[in-house]
Amino acid sequence: MFFLMAGQVLAGNDVLYFWSGAVTHHSARINIVIERAASQVRMACSTTLDFENPVYSTYQSVTAATGFAAGFDVEGLKPNTRYYYAAEIDGILDRSPNDIGSFQTFQEGAFSYSFLLGACNLFPNNPVYDYMRAQNALFYVNVGDLHYANPNSTNVEPHREAYEDRVLSRDREMKLLRNTPIAYVWDDHDFCGDNNDGNNGCGPVAKQAYKEYVPHYPLGDPDGPTGIYQAFTVGRVRFIMSDLRSERTDGKIMSDKQKEWLKNEMRQAKARGEIIAWVSSVSYSGTGKDNWGGFPADREEMGNFFRDENIENMFILSGDAHMSAIDNGTHSDFSTGKNNPNRYPIFQSAALNNVGSDKGGEYSEGGTFPNPPFTGQFGVVTVTDRGGSDICINFKTYRLNLIFDQLSELLNFDFCRSLPEVPLIEESTTAWLKQVSGRRYEIRLPEAGDLELKVFDSQGTVFLKRYTKEAGELSTVDLSALAPGSYFVKTESNRRVMVQKITLE
Repeated sequence: MFFLMAGQVLAGNDVLYFWSGAVTHHSARINIVIERAASQVRMACSTTLDFENPVYSTYQSVTAATGFAAGFDVEGLKPNTRYYYAAEIDGILDRSPNDIGSFQTFQEGAFSYSFLLGACNLFPNNPVYDYMRAQNALFYVNVGDLHYANPNSTNVEPHREAYEDRVLSRDREMKLLRNTPIAYVWDDHDFCGDNNDGNNGCGPVAKQAYKEYVPHYPLGDPDGPTGIYQAFTVGRVRFIMSDLRSERTDGKIMSDKQKEWLKNEMRQAKARGEIIAWVSSVSYSGTGKDNWGGFPADREEMGNFFRDENIENMFILSGDAHMSAIDNGTHSDFSTGKNNPNRYPIFQSAALNNVGSDKGGEYSEGGTFPNPPFTGQFGVVTVTDRGGSDICINFKTYRLNLIFDQLSELLNFDFCRSLPEVPLIEESTTAWLKQVSGRRYEIRLPEAGDLELKVFDSQGTVFLKRYTKEAGELSTVDLSALAPGSYFVKTESNRRVMVQKITLE
């Protein structure tokens, strides 16, 4: 039994699970699982919770043939706008509070934002998700092992049940995912089992369940038997997500078709003047047989491609190894002769909740090898882009002590890259950095609270770092000790990040 209040339209308990992804500046994809078959189902998106003047997806019928799951693309949305979404089933819009989610569309052009990074979710419903949700990130990149169900079956049902039992029915995790869109590519435990590459025939049904249940960007090979590789753009960053599990064969970490798709994506991103965020679900600098270390010919081929095509602006995000680690790019060159002049910083962020494992690789900025029991770990990547010639990236990783319920920062690394300029987008009219005389600068931020100040070069080498609890007060910084050259001054206060390039004569 349910009651109708004035202005409300409530459905029964038809919606079981829902989450969003594939967000752009004008669209999003929402996947739902409902309790029964329905001939007319569509999603409504609105800027208000009363769903006045909503934007609708097209209608679909939902049947048992897809596990009562379906994905809906909603187009015609406004950029940089928070939307609420709900399902309309056979003419009834379900506006009950527990069945409404939200997401924010991306801003057009250059803009600043942060996103979550995580992998290896052994224990669902872990408190780490509460702390991830508190970051208020724009989206969440999961780089594999979203669950550990190991659905090693040629029947699609175990793959569907894995998403329902290990992800969608978990309250803490879904409080994050219902309001933070996901971009997700699998590894082994959420594909076809530990260290499995799909040769037992489970790949096609794993892909079927993924397409039914997971909100995803257009796949690079949508009709192929396996392969869920995909790409999307946020501001001036092109995210390229490789599927390094389902197409493995002896000696090859991916199919030739996917490899050519990957190279073309990188060529096009370079031509458009974008920085590349390459999502490699297994460690690129690893030494194990189950990561890139087990495929030296493929890694050398990619290393030569990066060098010969002069891929200058790229960083790498990965999971799998249960450790938090960062390299500034000095250990990312696997070309023949190791003579690529470009650096590709690597952010290794795992495990969300699992015991530790070190799967090799060298990391200039340090790391935790491995993370101890009773902890949860996740990463936050912040992109600072005001439309000028420089775009700056920050890698930050956190650890949650589950026993004492304490969150601590593990690693923090900044670097910048140069891109073609676009019309400047000012984040603030406040002149927060002002040259006083010579190499003395004044910093004034309007916010009260903690302030972190950092001065670094484009490769991430830190020359000055200060911390104060009086962000609203005038601060003078003397950079007389630094050699002539270009530097970046960064302040972070109340999660507001400002970065300015300066040149010392």
